[in-house]
Amino acid sequence: MDNSPSPVSRGALERVLARASELQTATGETPESDTVTEAQLIDLAKEVGLSPEHVRQALAEERARGEPVADKDSFVMSLIGGRRVAAQRVVPGTPEVVLAALDRWMQTEEWLTVKRQQRDRMAWEPRRDLIAGLRRAFGGKAYALHTTTDVAATVVSVDGGRSLVALTADVSSRRASLMGGAAAGVIASAAASGALVVLGFMTIAAIAPVVVIAPLAVYAAQRAMAASLERTHLALEQVLDRLERRTTEGKPPSLFQMIDSALPRLR
Repeated sequence: MDNSPSPVSRGALERVLARASELQTATGETPESDTVTEAQLIDLAKEVGLSPEHVRQALAEERARGEPVADKDSFVMSLIGGRRVAAQRVVPGTPEVVLAALDRWMQTEEWLTVKRQQRDRMAWEPRRDLIAGLRRAFGGKAYALHTTTDVAATVVSVDGGRSLVALTADVSSRRASLMGGAAAGVIASAAASGALVVLGFMTIAAIAPVVVIAPLAVYAAQRAMAASLERTHLALEQVLDRLERRTTEGKPPSLFQMIDSALPRLR
């Protein structure tokens, strides 16, 4: 008769570990250390049959995630949409090389300028000068990232030859603009209904503007915001495509880039 313990499934393993953590917390016991090294984590993962490569990528994603940002205007978010768009991918290259290539692309192709810079993180914002305006008007492409408040990138090493790039675009300014337009439509329809009531129109006719126009204004803002979020997400994915292929090297400068490089920088 075989008295050896039966194998534990992956789902059962997760439940057992979670329950053991609860029991230890309930008894007041504390672990010897609240942290583990990357090597220890990989060793633990190997014990349960996880690939070190996948563990390193998951660890890089956790490091790139950072602290969650709470959206305080949850009502606006549910009404018209969120204010952040994100995309991430593992690309070839060290964080230094990838971040340099990303910065070069953002400035020369997306026509953004550096807003903040840290060791493994950069943020850019749209340029507002004359050349940038001409570039957007006559450059022959849609500059979806130029409608953002800013674009941030975090680059974390996965292993010696690959890095995880996490891009986040803040579209709160675009959302505020659309909400302002929707609010103006609602106020105008309410004012029209009020005027019709004062003029003695029938109730049904008087409330028609606020019943019809106000929902249409909100719906139009919702559709416009959804389209804006989709364009911004596509633009972020296209940036990651360029990083993955790294085709920006050796590309001849455009006329706008040559003009811009000849002008003095305004600080």
